[in-house]
Amino acid sequence: MKRTSIYDRISEKRLAQEEAERIALENPAAEPVIEVIEVAPPAPLQDIPSSFNFGGFNFAFPEGLAFSDISAIAHLDGEEIAISVQRRSVPEERTLAQGFAEACEELQQRYLEMRVVRQRESSLAGNPAMTLDFTFRVGHEERHGRLIGAMVPLAGRNERQWLGVSCVIDPDKPALAGWLLDFDDMLTGLSPR
Repeated sequence: MKRTSIYDRISEKRLAQEEAERIALENPAAEPVIEVIEVAPPAPLQDIPSSFNFGGFNFAFPEGLAFSDISAIAHLDGEEIAISVQRRSVPEERTLAQGFAEACEELQQRYLEMRVVRQRESSLAGNPAMTLDFTFRVGHEERHGRLIGAMVPLAGRNERQWLGVSCVIDPDKPALAGWLLDFDDMLTGLSPR
């Protein structure tokens, strides 16, 4: 039995949703549904001390200690997930496209055989963002990754910072079959405090 790729499963889900919407539009007996989407203004980052919760232990760092890169290895049902978060100041004139291109170049240097699967617009913490799905090989094993990046304003200042969140998984591990969807759901709930 051949498994479809995680990207195929995500595409199938979107295509099924689009087909259901198309059928609903073609059905003249259906009442039109007007959906009002309220777009919240971008959420600014608060300049507060960093902290994180690690297995029930809360690491609260002193004021003035600023993180720019955090890399972590997490496990889901015993399978490894590499997660990385970057936050750094950017010049005022830097665009989202420029910041995203720079982040993609960093990935290309880290994963020399990286292949782009797709790139699309998205959002991160209420801010316009870009998402990149990519693959690369570690020996004979394929890895899938996702990068989501945004330019996020700082509260009370006329500054922005690059916020990039990425993950890398082994797509052949059954426990990770739905991880990229879980990752997206996790980031949907991401908001500055």
